[in-house]
Amino acid sequence: MLQHPRTLAMTGLLAAGFALGVTALTLKVADGSHSVLDTTLSTATGFLFLLAGAVAHVRRPANPIGVLIALAGVALFLEDLQFTRDPVLYTIAVPLRAASSPVIAHLVLAFPHGRLRSRWERLLVTGAYLVVFALGVVGLLVSDDPRDLLAIWTNPASGVFADRVLELAATAISAGVMVVLLYRWLTGQLPQRRLLSPVIAIALFGALASGTGTALGDGHSLSEPLLQVYRILFCLWPLAFLTGVLRARVGNAEMIRLLLERDGTGLAALVQDDEVWKDSRSIDALNAAAGLVLDNQRLTAELEQRLAEVRASRARLVAAGDEERRRLERDLHDGAQQRLVSVVLLLRMAGRRHGGQLPAEVRALLSGTVDELQTAIKELRELARGIRPAILTEAGLVAAVRSLADRIPMEVALSVGEVPRLDSAVEATAYFVASEALTNALKHAQTDSVDVRISLAGAELRVSVSDAGVGGASLDGGTGLAGLRDRVEALGGELTVTSGDSGTAVHAAIPLRT
Repeated sequence: MLQHPRTLAMTGLLAAGFALGVTALTLKVADGSHSVLDTTLSTATGFLFLLAGAVAHVRRPANPIGVLIALAGVALFLEDLQFTRDPVLYTIAVPLRAASSPVIAHLVLAFPHGRLRSRWERLLVTGAYLVVFALGVVGLLVSDDPRDLLAIWTNPASGVFADRVLELAATAISAGVMVVLLYRWLTGQLPQRRLLSPVIAIALFGALASGTGTALGDGHSLSEPLLQVYRILFCLWPLAFLTGVLRARVGNAEMIRLLLERDGTGLAALVQDDEVWKDSRSIDALNAAAGLVLDNQRLTAELEQRLAEVRASRARLVAAGDEERRRLERDLHDGAQQRLVSVVLLLRMAGRRHGGQLPAEVRALLSGTVDELQTAIKELRELARGIRPAILTEAGLVAAVRSLADRIPMEVALSVGEVPRLDSAVEATAYFVASEALTNALKHAQTDSVDVRISLAGAELRVSVSDAGVGGASLDGGTGLAGLRDRVEALGGELTVTSGDSGTAVHAAIPLRT
C-alpha cells in the first residue's frame, strides 16, 4: 500500500490536516465567541473526515475517494483560520472561509468510487470551486476588517453583500448536489440505494434542521437546538462516507487483481461496469461465481486435453492394427501360401512322372489332394485379402474398391472423384467401410444393385454406400458396422447408418491425416 502513488498525497494531507486541526482548535478557543459544544463538534468533524479518509485509503488504495474525504477535513480546518488575529494569516484565510463547500460537493458527487461520471457533475463541481473561491477573493478585496491586508474598498455594505452572495452560492451548490443524489437514489438499483441512503439521510435531516433553525431566528427557543442537531449530524457524515466506501465494491484494478490472483494462477480478469454498483457481499458472491466458472473452464480444458490424448491413442492403435494386418497379409502371401503352391506343383509333377505306374486308387487320391490344396490356397488368399488386400497397399484405395466391386456378385455403381494416395490408416478404414457395407448389402438387402461413392470434401474423405433393399441395418447389437464406427471415430471421423423400408445408406466422413 505504501507504494501506491496516492499514498504520498494522503500522508501530506493527514500531516497538514492534523497541524491545521490543532491550529483551528487553538484559534477558536482563543476567539471566545464559540461555545464548547460548537468548538468540540467542529473539531471532531474535521478529525473524523481525516480519519475516515485514512481508513478508506488503507482499505481501498486504488480508490481516490479516501483522498477526497481527507481533503474535506483539511478544508474544514482551513475555514477556521479566519479567527486568527494575525493579519497575514487572516488575509490568506478569508478566500478559504467556505473552502469545504466545493470539496464536500465534489466528495458527494464522486462517492463511492472517487470519479465524476457525467459532464453535468463535472460542470457542477468546477462551478462550485470557481464560484466559492472567486467570491472569497471578492470578499477579501471589499472587507472592512482591519486584519485584511488586501482590502481596496472598505465598504461594510459591500462586505455584507459578498457574504450574502457566498451563502446563496453555497445553498445553490448544496441544492444541486442534493438533486443529483436523489436522482441517483431513485433510479439506482438496490445495492446503490443501500450505499447512498446514509449519506442522503444525514444530508436531508441536516439541511432540514439547519434551514428550520435559521428560519426561526436567533430569538426562538428551538433555533439553537436545531442548529446543534445539524452540527451533530454533520459530525456523523464522514462515518457515513466511510461505511459506504467499505461496503462498496472494489474498483477495476482491485477486481482484476482479485481474480488474477485466485489460487495463485492467472486465469482471467473481470472488468466491472461502473453503472451498476454492488456492495461487498455482492463482490464475495461474484468472486465465488467467477471461481466456479474458472474451475469449470479448467476442468473442461483438462477433459478436452484427455479426450485429445485418447483420440491420439486410438489413432495409434488403429495404425498399429493396420501395420499388423499388413504383416499378416505379407506373411500369409510369402509364407504359407507359397508353401502350399509349391506342394501343389510337386504333387502334379509326381503325377505326371509316375502316374502310369501308380494304381488307379492312388492316382485318384493324388488328384483329390491337389484339388483340396488348391481350395485351401484360394481360401487362404481370401483370408489374406480380408486382413488387408495387397492391392490396397500397392495401388491405393480406388483400385482396391474397384477390385472389390468386381468380385461382388451384384451390380455395383462406383463413383469416384479425384482421390490421391492417402494416409495408410485412412485408406484402410475407408476400404473396410466399403467392404462391410457391400457385404451386408449382398447378404441382407435383397437387392441387385448398390451405389458406392468416394470423394474428397475439404479436409475429409467421404465414403457412401447405399442400396434400395429391405433395410434393417443398425449400428447397435455388436455388428460389424459398430466396429467400423469405432475405427472411424478413432481417426476423428463419423460413421452414420440410415436404414428403412426404402433401403440402407452408410456414410463415413474421415479426416485426412498428414
